[in-house]
Amino acid sequence: MADKHNGQTDSLLLGILSRFSESAKSNVTRIAINDFISMAKETLSELREVDTLLTQISREIGGLSKSDLKKLGSDAFDIASKYGKSAAYYLTEVQNASRAGYQNAAQIAELSLAAQGAGNLTSELADRFITAADHAYKLGGSVSKLTEILDGSFSISGRNAVSMTEFTEAMSAAGEQASKLGIGADETAAALGTIISEAHQSGGEAADAFESILLLIRQVADAGKGIDAESLTRYEEACRALNVSLKETKNGVTSLRDPMEVLKDLSEAYSKLNTGDARKANLLDAAGGGINADALEAVLENYSQYEKMLAEYADGTGTMAQKAAQTANSWEGSMNRLSNTWTDTIGNIADSSAVITLVNGLNGLLSVVNSVTDGLGSLGTIGIGAGITAFVKNFA
Repeated sequence: MADKHNGQTDSLLLGILSRFSESAKSNVTRIAINDFISMAKETLSELREVDTLLTQISREIGGLSKSDLKKLGSDAFDIASKYGKSAAYYLTEVQNASRAGYQNAAQIAELSLAAQGAGNLTSELADRFITAADHAYKLGGSVSKLTEILDGSFSISGRNAVSMTEFTEAMSAAGEQASKLGIGADETAAALGTIISEAHQSGGEAADAFESILLLIRQVADAGKGIDAESLTRYEEACRALNVSLKETKNGVTSLRDPMEVLKDLSEAYSKLNTGDARKANLLDAAGGGINADALEAVLENYSQYEKMLAEYADGTGTMAQKAAQTANSWEGSMNRLSNTWTDTIGNIADSSAVITLVNGLNGLLSVVNSVTDGLGSLGTIGIGAGITAFVKNFA
């Protein structure tokens, strides 16, 4: 195997050096050599980083066979190129997903890359959104179900004045509490989108306000949010003043109503009140005032916007992939793909012996080329050609 890799390396180096020799008579030779040196150094650095990451991953993920590791390394370049990232970047995401407890770390890592590209999100924020949604709705790392949530969220963000960064912050923060209180991912996304766009709140503010509103409707005290028994009573009475009940009785059993149905009824009643009606102020004050009042008013006055966003969420299939592809086709993404293609041709990164052979070969080449370029000032263009040609003959 080693002889085979050495042979491939020799052929590769001879081919590259031959090209240098053929172009040595041109005045651009100096630039070509410098560009090659720079590219080769970057390639060596990338190969070292990829090999290091694969070694770490093999130690951290139990049960990975040599063939599994080889496939992971081989796939890294293709998957990373798909999203305009480097192979090392993708493998770092695999490592992060593995450390977060995911058995399907490679698939979760690709999902994160797609989210990052689609929403111009940082790695940290995309990972947090995925993890928060997964835990909140108990998805068990299901990529298809997580993709549905991401698609719906990107669909809402792309069709409304909702920053994906703020939206992601809000969904990550409020998802778990909303889920516990019986609110689906689609309803949470539409409600938060409405609050962010209409109340002009940040993601953190929208999440905090929405959680408080849900707790009041569900009649759940929360000392951290300043909601006690008195707060719950005041809110229920303010709703009752608008002929909206928080409870319903079915078959002789009384229970709390669905929060979004309550908000819909409140919206209809609220919209019929005159501007100076005290019942408006009482309801908003009972919600806690401040950002809570602003968020509640945004939903009540724009419930049709909430319903529109629900439909946009449902119609979001494929949105993330489409947006991610647009980002991957940018100048930066294209350059990363080119870099991946070059690095991938240097060696099979899953085979450490191949990496070592190729790295040593390239290091030897760089040493020679650097020696040649040291004397360029006095040798001139002809000297460059003669030096490289002589090296090629000696190498052969």
